[in-house]
Amino acid sequence: MARIRTIKPEFFTSEDIVSLSPLARLLYIGLWCEADREGRMVWKPKTFKMRYFPADDCDINALCDEIANAGLIKLYSDGYAYIPAFHAHQHINPRETASQLPEPPKTDSKTTRKARVNDASPRDSDVQGGREGKGKEGKDDASRRFDAFWSAYPNKVGKDAAIKAFEKRNPDDALTEQMIATIAVQRGSPKWTKDGGEYIPNPATWLNQGRWMDEVVGGDPAPAVGAYV
Repeated sequence: MARIRTIKPEFFTSEDIVSLSPLARLLYIGLWCEADREGRMVWKPKTFKMRYFPADDCDINALCDEIANAGLIKLYSDGYAYIPAFHAHQHINPRETASQLPEPPKTDSKTTRKARVNDASPRDSDVQGGREGKGKEGKDDASRRFDAFWSAYPNKVGKDAAIKAFEKRNPDDALTEQMIATIAVQRGSPKWTKDGGEYIPNPATWLNQGRWMDEVVGGDPAPAVGAYV
């Protein structure tokens, strides 16, 4: 079942994307529509051909291989695939049906490449690989992520409380990117622009309540503040 997804203008100049052939780029976008809210899908190249290239003379298997070889799609189990950077670049409607497909093996779901904000597509960094464990990650990484969040958040109050809330969530790069992308949209929403931003929640409240998962109605993306790389 195809689903509505979004694409960023920066997608077209991303290094990962410009290295693909034109039809592979189009197929990659189509695969976002195939993916469920966890970035998983049933891997059916013939179906993709019928759905996205019904009138084109192309080798769908070669296009699928091109995307997989670029690391933008991961195949697993018997006939399934997932997009490694899906959550970093797609704001999913919380009412979307939960995934009915099996979860990728843990070793696959955590094998990721660093996701970047300059691409609207899933990559091996986040595509739904899920949050990585705390492990031995250094303070510098956690501080870098918080600084990027703090720079993007418009209501800079209660920084100590925000740091504690951020540390409690312990977001990885992928989730941090998702938060910042959501903030960019919420900045343009009626609730956040009303009365000069009086109703923007405190950052600690926003983090504790998981407000990056809210559905935003009637808002347009606002210019990003402090891009996260």
